[in-house]
Amino acid sequence: MSKKQIIKLILLNLIIAFVNVILFSRGFIGLTLEGNALLVAFAVTEIVMSVIAFGYGNYKILFSEPQEEIKLLKGGELNETKNYLEALIDCHGKKVLDKYLDEAMDQLSRLQEKDKALDTILLQYFQPTEMTYIKFQGVIDSVQQLFYNNIKKMINRVIIFDDKDYQRTIEKINKLRYDPHSPSSQAGRQMQIYEEQIDNIKGIVDDNELILVKMDTLLNEIIKLDDMSGQELENTDVMREINSLIEQTKFYKQS
Repeated sequence: MSKKQIIKLILLNLIIAFVNVILFSRGFIGLTLEGNALLVAFAVTEIVMSVIAFGYGNYKILFSEPQEEIKLLKGGELNETKNYLEALIDCHGKKVLDKYLDEAMDQLSRLQEKDKALDTILLQYFQPTEMTYIKFQGVIDSVQQLFYNNIKKMINRVIIFDDKDYQRTIEKINKLRYDPHSPSSQAGRQMQIYEEQIDNIKGIVDDNELILVKMDTLLNEIIKLDDMSGQELENTDVMREINSLIEQTKFYKQS
């Protein structure tokens, strides 16, 4: 039982008790089951109404399905990797999306491993105060920020996805046996919206997978530093692709 339910139960029963005290107390209205027929009828009606209010009110509070509050992430709620993992875990329960959430959690774990590997290898070739190290670390940090922003977008889209209505729409389509993609059917239009939301979430997972692949490629290029200079590494295809990816993201944020 939630805290809100407990508060509602206490308030409901206090109000019922207070009303009956006022109505039946001799110091106030003084209803009674004896004497004047009109007062007796009013007293009986009040008792019946109190019983109904008590039974129905308590039942509704105890057994009604609590309305879920939608709270989207705004920006500062997630500061560490564990916060992102916890948020992804909390989003579980919408069956059609759970596999993407699991993939995102796996990607977060892989990102941490790649970050440690990149940092370790860079430190083997450069000092933390060298411009080359600072530049590469800045690029890696920007890529990670892009990755985490994608996770944040994914979480918000999972939060607003109405899984119960999605399941009802599927049942309706199966029951009526019409084409779920038919634009002429209301259920078909609704299903198209849900499929678009699912594709957007899958697309975010794919984007982050591409980021991890580029980090792997960068790691492989850094290992070759024995055969090339830092300047040559900066001019490799993977560095150009990563910088292009970061610039595209900045553009999307500004537009």
